[in-house]
Amino acid sequence: MERLRRLYLSPEGRIDRRGLALYFLAPFFAVMLITDISNSPALTVLLMVLVAWPLFVAGPWKRLHDMGRSGRWNLVFYAFYVLGFAFFFGEYAAAEGGWSALFDGKDPVTTDDQLSASGLGGFSTILIFLPIHLFWLYLIPSQRGDNRYGPAPNTSE
Repeated sequence: MERLRRLYLSPEGRIDRRGLALYFLAPFFAVMLITDISNSPALTVLLMVLVAWPLFVAGPWKRLHDMGRSGRWNLVFYAFYVLGFAFFFGEYAAAEGGWSALFDGKDPVTTDDQLSASGLGGFSTILIFLPIHLFWLYLIPSQRGDNRYGPAPNTSE
């Protein structure tokens, strides 16, 4: 149990490309499958909250450690994601008549023509930086041998 807690919850240590794919993306796809079958919004939110930390923080942090880099480099990408979502949802809320209009229970009335360049620019920011982030995590090889973040993972690159 301690080993699983350390693997999924701790951003310390190292994990190679294969380990990142197996240990972090497999649960994400399992959650997607379960929520698709159950068709329950509450279950979807609960399961996504449970896998958010391992998938978006602990795994990429360890992967950068494996490349010999600080996990803080992930913060650069997270800043662009937050900025992109803020622009996109801020523009969407403005087109709907304010934030409160988004939650009034009525169907949205926004059309594509009403979204401005800032909203689409926010979405484009995410579409630009997400592939760069994923390519960096999955294509850059591991640093050979031990480094300041720990011993090399057992699996081979």
